[in-house]
Amino acid sequence: MNDSFLKPLIRTVPETDWVMAVVCLVSILYIISRILFPRYHTRITHAFFNRYEAAKLIEEKNVLFNRGGFLLNLVPLFCIAMIVYQQIGYFKPELVFVNPSLHYLRVLTAVFIFCGGRILVVYLFGYSFEQNEIALRFNQVWLLQFENLGTFILIPSMILPFSIGIVKILVLIILWFILILWVLYTILRELELLKSYRISIFYMFLYLCTLEILPLWWVVQSMTEGW
Repeated sequence: MNDSFLKPLIRTVPETDWVMAVVCLVSILYIISRILFPRYHTRITHAFFNRYEAAKLIEEKNVLFNRGGFLLNLVPLFCIAMIVYQQIGYFKPELVFVNPSLHYLRVLTAVFIFCGGRILVVYLFGYSFEQNEIALRFNQVWLLQFENLGTFILIPSMILPFSIGIVKILVLIILWFILILWVLYTILRELELLKSYRISIFYMFLYLCTLEILPLWWVVQSMTEGW
């Protein structure tokens, strides 16, 4: 048959082969952390709802906390990047059809820079106002909450790329709802920490504007209007 009679097929489903590499990597990180640090997993789950357990865990500052926390902090980075990437693809479908793995890596880099920058800004705040101890505790509380976030969104975020239609929209809505609840709860825990150190309301307001409201505004603008 003459090739001129063959019509090119238009791909209607995004390529997901590269997603399996992400799923395997994230699963391996999570499983290794569960196998090597089972007691730590139990404690951080308890610490997510119990501020006294969180304070005790942070006070220890042992090797187990550093190793287990490092692995668990990597998991939500990949998950959040997947959620943001899929949401951007909802507004700009061409991103999930052309070089999807490259676009995901860009989003992952942006998420990594954002989270790392947030920790750095807190440290600089503490250094500027000579409150290094408070800044350290502040970052530790956020990282402890962040480790638990990976457990909550791991499975649905990895299922998201394989979902289509109304199912994908529902999964996205559920994931964003979980993220919003996590952000609000984490802010509450951080404000409790600031209150325990008798930080003024002005500094609390400055923190909310700089580290919470402004980044969220930037994320929404990036997803809806471009980077």
